[in-house]
Amino acid sequence: MCGIFGIINFEKRNLVEKNEIKIPLDLMSHRGPDDEGIFLDDYAGLGIRRLKIIDIAGGHQPISNETDDIIIVYNGEIYNYIELREDLIKKGHRFKTKTDTEVILHLYEDLGVNCLEKLNGMFAFAIWDKRKKELFAARDRLGIKPLFYSVTDGSLYFSSEIKSILSCKNISKEMDILAMVNYFSFYYISAPWTIYKNIKRLQPGHYLFLKNGNIEINRYWKFSFKEEKIDEIECIGEIKRTLLNSVKRHLQSEVPLGVFLSSGLDSTSIVAMMGKLGQATKTYTVGYENGKTYNEIDEAKIVAKKYNTIHSDCILKPKQVEEILPEVIKHLAEPHGDWTQVALYYLSQQSKKDITVVLSGAGGDELFAGYPTLTAAKIANFYNKLPKAVKNFVKHTVNKLPTCYDRLSFDFKSKSFIKGSDMMPEMAHLKYKEIFSDDERQKLLYNIAGQDPFDVYKQHLENVEGEKLLNRLLYLDLNVFLPDCVLQVTDMTTMMNSQECRVPFLDLEMLNLSEKIPVNLKLRGLTTKYILRKALKEFLPVQIAKLPKKGLAMPTPFWLQNELKNFTDEIISDAESRNRGMFNFNYIKQIQKEHTEGKKDNTRKITCLISFFLWQKFYQ
Repeated sequence: MCGIFGIINFEKRNLVEKNEIKIPLDLMSHRGPDDEGIFLDDYAGLGIRRLKIIDIAGGHQPISNETDDIIIVYNGEIYNYIELREDLIKKGHRFKTKTDTEVILHLYEDLGVNCLEKLNGMFAFAIWDKRKKELFAARDRLGIKPLFYSVTDGSLYFSSEIKSILSCKNISKEMDILAMVNYFSFYYISAPWTIYKNIKRLQPGHYLFLKNGNIEINRYWKFSFKEEKIDEIECIGEIKRTLLNSVKRHLQSEVPLGVFLSSGLDSTSIVAMMGKLGQATKTYTVGYENGKTYNEIDEAKIVAKKYNTIHSDCILKPKQVEEILPEVIKHLAEPHGDWTQVALYYLSQQSKKDITVVLSGAGGDELFAGYPTLTAAKIANFYNKLPKAVKNFVKHTVNKLPTCYDRLSFDFKSKSFIKGSDMMPEMAHLKYKEIFSDDERQKLLYNIAGQDPFDVYKQHLENVEGEKLLNRLLYLDLNVFLPDCVLQVTDMTTMMNSQECRVPFLDLEMLNLSEKIPVNLKLRGLTTKYILRKALKEFLPVQIAKLPKKGLAMPTPFWLQNELKNFTDEIISDAESRNRGMFNFNYIKQIQKEHTEGKKDNTRKITCLISFFLWQKFYQ
């Protein structure tokens, strides 16, 4: 795992100097504490910081081909690189190393952009052709690895992290208003945007090609639903075989590895597959001081005991949130309102003492329909057939429910459901996750009329093949929430600790299998992940198999009322002194007051605001 950076002065105004590459690279030393490499070619420069995982002794980058005229910098892991390497050797390619990096390079020589179709793994890389003066950069299918870029004053900048681009001269920090509206709607920013007007994300499944001063961005892959008539028993067997093979591939490493373990089906199944493969492992679970319904420690211990893992509990305290959150936001260089990033950072920080590679269950919910919001569409179909008077009574009753700060409480789920119940199912799916509604954004922010945060989702819906509702909802989650929220935070928080996180559920073979499984096997009645639960039932302790989905969450609602109240008060007070004319602070104080007094669960609104104000303090 690595951090990559590069500059291409395609208008040839200035030569690229070594320090222009080195300074941004130094800002990513955590991504690659083991090695550094820089390549210069007049108006082009590439650089890398390397974390040694595979071919520890021989994997120095940048790497060139046999004739030294094609050069690559690469961040990621290719899990089928050994098979690809053998095929390339048969074709006459000569290798200097045993790395997957060099495999990509030679594959590109043979196939050009079509090399991407062969890769099974997570990756972001850039290839420079010295003879043609062309750059080819790409990001993996689902965006497990990040890649940002900026086109400014005749130059292309690219990097694994935003702050490295920000360190370059001529890069503007001007905020993108549409991105800000997007952020306050969903607490993260959707690709291709970032919070900065002139810095973009390369979207998952896309590549960038720079040729003759022109930049083209094209899509090379998208999730396609190719449902087949498949017998349930046959499907169960395929899931077991495919997941086992995926986990086996993800265990390739020359350094110690372990698993982030929750009480959930996905991480438990990874531990189970490792056990079946005879792989001894270390497992790590995050817990919370005064965690109440948010702790999963007891359930995780049941799994650890069943599979005889070396298990560690990592207990996060409110005081540590005050220390970690500002560091994470400063590192991300843009706001992110989901504070589970703090829990992930802490889990990574503690586990890094023992392991350099960690496996995560991320992606299982998106592939196999695990989110409760997916069942809401079915309930809404029934609800909307009720007489208007009955619906009005239900709405009135739900809105009168007392606020409960427990994890996924009935009142939280009911009120979220009512918000979107009258909308088209696709928009309702998003409405359930909305932080500030349109009316609330109008109260919160001045001068933002006319901005529609749902635009990015509407664009994705135009690309869905077929009309089945569940597939359309899964497509939204796979293309936006998974890469822009889940995977981005997972990558950034683990790499802050020089730790590589792998996601076996997003293996190419798993994607191909998920594409062909019919919707009725993913969501059966109101049972989420129906077929995955059936397939993995034999591997799960009885207590775990019966648990509803929880998802990683912190007891933030309680902490904001008590231990973290002074922390948030100080940040908002500081922001008020600097933000005349942008925010309505009377409304913000009302949000705080409602939460403190237990009248409304405004947790996500408050965390969204605090993260934004911290980012603003560091970067504006």
